[in-house]
Amino acid sequence: LPSNTGLYAVTGTGITTDYAGTTRSLTLPAMGAYDYALAPAVTVNSTSGTLTANYPTLKAAFDAINAGTHQGTITIAINVSTTESAAAVLNASLSGSASYTSINIYPTATGLSITGNLATPLIDLNGADNVIIDGRVNATGSAIDLIITNTSTSSTVGTSTIRFNNDACTNTVKYCTIKGSTGAGSNGGVICFQGGIATGNDGNTIDNNNITNAADASRPAYGIISSGTSGFENSGNIISNNNIYDVFKQTVSSSGICLNTNSDSWTISGNSLYETASFATTASSISYFVIQIGSGSGYTISSNNIGGSGAGCTGTWTKTGDYDNSFYGIYINSTAGTASEIQGNTIKNFSWSVQSAGWNGIMISGTTAANIGTTTPNVIGAATGNGSVILTQNTSSGANAFYGIHIFSSGTIAIQNNIIGAITTNNSNTGYSTDFFGIHKNSSSGAITISSNTIGSTDAGTSNSINAASTSTSAVQSVYGIYSAGIGTVTISGNTISKLTNGTTNSTAGDAGVISGITSDQGANTISGNTVRDLTIANANTAVISTASVTGIVMNATIAAVHSISGNTIYNLSNTNASFAGNVIGLYYNGSTTASNVSGNFIHSLTVTGAGSTAASIYGIMIKAGKTTYSNNIISLGGNTATTIYGIYETGATGRDNSLYFNTVYLGGTLASGSANKSYALYSASTLNIRNFRNNIFSNARSTTGGSSLHYAAWFNYAVSTNLTLDNNDY
Repeated sequence: LPSNTGLYAVTGTGITTDYAGTTRSLTLPAMGAYDYALAPAVTVNSTSGTLTANYPTLKAAFDAINAGTHQGTITIAINVSTTESAAAVLNASLSGSASYTSINIYPTATGLSITGNLATPLIDLNGADNVIIDGRVNATGSAIDLIITNTSTSSTVGTSTIRFNNDACTNTVKYCTIKGSTGAGSNGGVICFQGGIATGNDGNTIDNNNITNAADASRPAYGIISSGTSGFENSGNIISNNNIYDVFKQTVSSSGICLNTNSDSWTISGNSLYETASFATTASSISYFVIQIGSGSGYTISSNNIGGSGAGCTGTWTKTGDYDNSFYGIYINSTAGTASEIQGNTIKNFSWSVQSAGWNGIMISGTTAANIGTTTPNVIGAATGNGSVILTQNTSSGANAFYGIHIFSSGTIAIQNNIIGAITTNNSNTGYSTDFFGIHKNSSSGAITISSNTIGSTDAGTSNSINAASTSTSAVQSVYGIYSAGIGTVTISGNTISKLTNGTTNSTAGDAGVISGITSDQGANTISGNTVRDLTIANANTAVISTASVTGIVMNATIAAVHSISGNTIYNLSNTNASFAGNVIGLYYNGSTTASNVSGNFIHSLTVTGAGSTAASIYGIMIKAGKTTYSNNIISLGGNTATTIYGIYETGATGRDNSLYFNTVYLGGTLASGSANKSYALYSASTLNIRNFRNNIFSNARSTTGGSSLHYAAWFNYAVSTNLTLDNNDY
């Protein structure tokens, strides 16, 4: 039987017309006279006006409501699939003759659809309020059923499947499969929120839907997009529990959810965003933003699953090709205001191949204030295993990096409790690099707190959780657990950086490839209670500054500010280059003339393991500069490798006064006969600064059988002890 039909009145056999006026030929058994009834396409019931009427399309039903035919509380039952030849536009109540309090739309049978090929919205809520589009059969159960599709690829502004416009508020779309292939770019989308006229399109809910393309060859570029009106922002909307997939366009920058201009304070929670099949781009200089915020403040982005080939990050999201296509899982570039909450999201199961482009799990830019994982951890990759996220570049110059959490904002940022692990970066051109930053803060102002995060893995069965796998034999490759260049207040506390590997085997001594647990290059720093362990590299970098080959914690901020480095544990740092002549440094300190403190740190088990690494050096604490008190630190170094060891190395410079109180330094190990390397529990290099060394234990049990090499509890590299106070030390 044909669709879009109404009542057939038939007697015996013969010819009759259907509801739409089309002649239909029916062959009926010879049973005498009877009536044969078919369900109408759309039935409208209301509590006022015309109580019940049937219509051939959803547009016709909306037109009747706009004309005031049906009023009060209204239900619209979709009985058979409809094809819409023009936009189904529902106007606001009290606009013209329309008068209703609520409208509930739902299918009465499974497998029904509303389709059209329109260079307009298919369904247009034009100021309409309190409308529910419910895809469940008879609005009950939990099955996603009704399919709503606009197949148009038009670039006309507003081309979409469902549009909220002109202050459409408190509406809900749920349990539908919604498809679109608009070519309108940021002026369209499968679901589109456009301008406001008095309040904005506010308080709407998009829940438990499947949102995807109408044809894979004509992807829409935006699953959900909002572009509001200044002064009448689209605000307070909810996007929850949806599957948004296969919407990214191969030729232009795209987003799963894009809250563009004049949007504010949305909630985005419980959604899965993914690609069902391997995804090949066809152009460079385009970016992919899974969740993108471009204006406003006060957003809640929580419990979303980003990645994989199915809901819940199952399978793998694979992007192939050799184009520069940057990736952003969650991206906010907005204005100061109420802090946005980014909590409990999972970003994993990616294989992302590019020529040279960055990969960002979470990026915050502009003047945005944000709390990231402060109540529920975000997971980027996995806490155990390897290769949950694989970034492969193919370039010989200008490689971009992997960033777990990337901060460009000058707003107040708190990053807590997050897990970044099971990450592999590589370069198919093995001579070149792909860098890694677990958490990165750029040189903008603003206070930042980075606390209780895990970068890498604490799992006993996992090694190389973070693996910058390129051998990078011709270029500098860098791996940082946490890197901050922020010029504001920087607090880095209680983090664990564990099982990071820089795979570079670069043999050029002057190439500053590094692996560092925590580095802060600016700001007023408090770095406390962190654990940095199991970092390894095998390059030939010989730098003895902040870019030394291996460093546990680097404080390299020389601005006039008070710094505190306390209670950190640093161990198992290693360079395995066979002929390494560089430096492994537990804690590197380069501060200002403002009095600061380094206390209660525990540093041990720093090694070079190459048989030819006799020219290498190991430093527990390297004091480059600063007016600082070092107290109650414990340093235990040694091993039987012939290398020079410094427990505490104090450089000394005018105005950079140092006090050492109650520190314990122990050096151990036995060297082979004739080894030429020395060791020093304390090494003081200069008389230019005021030095006050009291109540310390400097114990050097290291020994060499024969040869001229000696080992010292303390070495003062000057003949006259100017500006030096020594008292109550044990040597």
